[in-house]
This record gives sequence, structure tokens and C-alpha cells, in this order.
Amino acid sequence: MSRRALSVESFKVMDVLHRANELQADGHDVIHCEVGQPETGAPNRVASAAVEALTEPQIMGYTDAFGLLALRQKISEHYTKKYNLEESIPTSRIVVTTGSSGGFLLAFTACFDAGDFVAIASSGYPCYRNILSALGCNLINIAVNESFKLTATELQEEIDRRQVSGDIAIKGLILSSPSNPTGAMLDPSELKELCELCDNNGIQFLSDEIYHGISYGKKESTALDFSDKAVVINSFSKYYSSKYLPVFCSCESPSCKMHP
Repeated sequence: MSRRALSVESFKVMDVLHRANELQADGHDVIHCEVGQPETGAPNRVASAAVEALTEPQIMGYTDAFGLLALRQKISEHYTKKYNLEESIPTSRIVVTTGSSGGFLLAFTACFDAGDFVAIASSGYPCYRNILSALGCNLINIAVNESFKLTATELQEEIDRRQVSGDIAIKGLILSSPSNPTGAMLDPSELKELCELCDNNGIQFLSDEIYHGISYGKKESTALDFSDKAVVINSFSKYYSSKYLPVFCSCESPSCKMHP
């Protein structure tokens, strides 16, 4: 096993799920609370379309490296309409791949080099840490505030601290809003301030928007509304309950370019 593999901690949620499945296979009654499993299945139209595609061989096959153009056009239309964006997202900036975890890997490798310092919230999705560590990036843990948020205030404090101490500057920031695991969500002004701070300091911001739609009365904002440099990551697995669809979508930054 490589030193890289040995240096990366396992994803604890999957460790718990593995053990729970073993106990279930042995006949134990298990209540699963370990993974973010949607309670409902995929919408009927989605399931029917998947069955149709699987039973019509001429539909299946290799696609453009960035994903089906028709799908990317629909994603662009969705974001433009849902968030009332002033300009539609060019399909050339939209990438569709197999799964959001694989999407994180592609986004991180496109944006960062080994040795770069990338900021994460002290309470956040564990796989950010695992993947970035495997890629040789250095992690900067920034403590969330009393509202469990990482805002421009906390990021500015870390920027200032590193400047005073002579530490290497922050190259990137990955953050989800609504947050996993706290559920905290940045309001539009907070997200705008964070995007502007990142842009002004040359920090590549990656906005994880996979939990958009699960906000219980509050309206989410997208980083695309405030920055043309941010990379947005989203998926069909949560809000659309389509976890079996191997699809990830990313709206890439022109400064963080992915190539076919």
C-alpha cells in the first residue's frame, strides 16, 4: 500500500455503515442513522427515464468528456431560473461526471497543487479533508463562529494572522452552505462578502451547494451570483433523491479550468 494511502484516514461514516451492514446481515435489527440517505426514492419520471435509457442500447454510450450537451444546457437553465442570474452560465463552464466525490477530486486537482494551503471549516464534510490530504494539500482549519458559520470575518482573521506570522498564504477555500453537518447556511450578504474576499485575495473558492433546496423556508444563494471565479459543486443525490444516478455537476471558474 502506498504511503499516500496509509496517510489518509478512512471516512468514518462508511466505517460505521460497513459495520452496521455486517450486523444487519447477521440478523440484527439496525436503524441506519449514519449516512445522508434521502427518505424518498427518485421522482417517477427520473426512474422511468433511467429504465428507458438502460433498455435502449442505442441511447447508451460514450459522451463528451464534459457530459451530454443537452444535460449541461438544462443545468444552465435551472441555475439561471432558480437563482434569477443576470447572465446564463455557458455550457463550456459546466462539467458532468460520475458522482460528487469524483467531482471533488477533479475540482481539487484542477485548482490546487501538492503543497498548497486550503482552508476548510472546523466543522465540515470529512471527505474534503480526506481528498485534499491524499492530494498532498495542507489543510487550514478555521473555527466556525457561534452560529456555526465560516464567514468573511473568520476568513479575514486567518488571512491577517498568516500575514503577521509570515505563514504561506491561503490558496483555496471549500465550504458547503447549507452546511454538512451543522445545517448552518450563509445568507446572501454573507456569501457575497465571502466571495468578494476570496476574489480580492486570490483565494479559489469552491462552493458546495449539494444541500440547496433543503433549507426549510430560507432561500439559498449561489456563489455564481457574486463571483465569476468561484467553482460550484452540486448533485442530484440529496434534494432530488436520485442518489443512484452517477451524476455530479460543477460550474467551473475560468481561472480553474478543466480540460477534456
